Amino acid sequence: MRYRLQLPEGKGAEAVRGFVAEWIDQPALRRIVEAEGGSWPKGSLEEKVEALHDFSARWDFRGGAERLEIDPASPRDHDQSLLTDATELGMTAADRPAEVHYDHALVLGGTALASIYRLRRLYELREEGLAVGRVAVLTALREIGEPELRIVRECPEIVAVVDRSPSTEFDVMTQATELFSGSSAAVERTDNPNPNLASAQANVGDALVLAAPSADPDRRANSRDNYDVYTSQIGPTDSVLVVTSSIYLPYQFFIALQALGWGQPRTVEAVGFPPEWMRGILTGPQNVLQEIRSALFGARNTLRALATEAE
Repeated sequence: MRYRLQLPEGKGAEAVRGFVAEWIDQPALRRIVEAEGGSWPKGSLEEKVEALHDFSARWDFRGGAERLEIDPASPRDHDQSLLTDATELGMTAADRPAEVHYDHALVLGGTALASIYRLRRLYELREEGLAVGRVAVLTALREIGEPELRIVRECPEIVAVVDRSPSTEFDVMTQATELFSGSSAAVERTDNPNPNLASAQANVGDALVLAAPSADPDRRANSRDNYDVYTSQIGPTDSVLVVTSSIYLPYQFFIALQALGWGQPRTVEAVGFPPEWMRGILTGPQNVLQEIRSALFGARNTLRALATEAE
């Protein structure tokens, strides 16, 4: 499945709802749910999504922890079929963008290794001819721990990113942008006694690396906070390409639709980098199920936003 949607003039909400329905109706998703002991729900699209999201609570392997802390072990005897079904959902494969030009390319932050590979993928695509008007790297001031840095140091092709011992996700993505673009960064930081409200940005060649403050002082900034700061720079008909990890494509695509809105006639697409770059890290069966749960959360919130707008 491709994560791409052309929003028509005046019918964007209808198109978004149609995409959610298409995703929910994927046979691969039904096979995964039934293999995990679930019954396929009946009712309206909203009722199906709510029921599936409730069912997916059993796949919350994080429990508030970081993704790298998920136990990769899986006792399931259908793990291989699960991964095959995940490929049909686009979560264990990497597609090329459908177009040759996008007005904006957005690269989303995450764990250090995945963040670096997302940027590598974008600059690789640009070297192969992809034209991009503006690059925005949406990241955070989340502290990077030694376990994350150790994983990067085990990858010779990107170890230079952590030579300067980055302390935050923002640092990692700024240094990675420098590496792949060949440009130096001009960094501005805005401190705050509440670390959730601190922010930073860096201009690196034609890329803007942005770590926005949180919209809620009681939590750290998330992807939506960064989108909300950057979306004012996206024109009403601009095309947007999101580059992330394949396993996070469904969730990140739903977040992009919510953040960018559906009131303007634009194209939104999301692509991932080849999962094999991760060498088995965060790409196993447990991770797939965790991110299907995230995707169902994103689908549910998208439908809720559509309903609120229609009231």
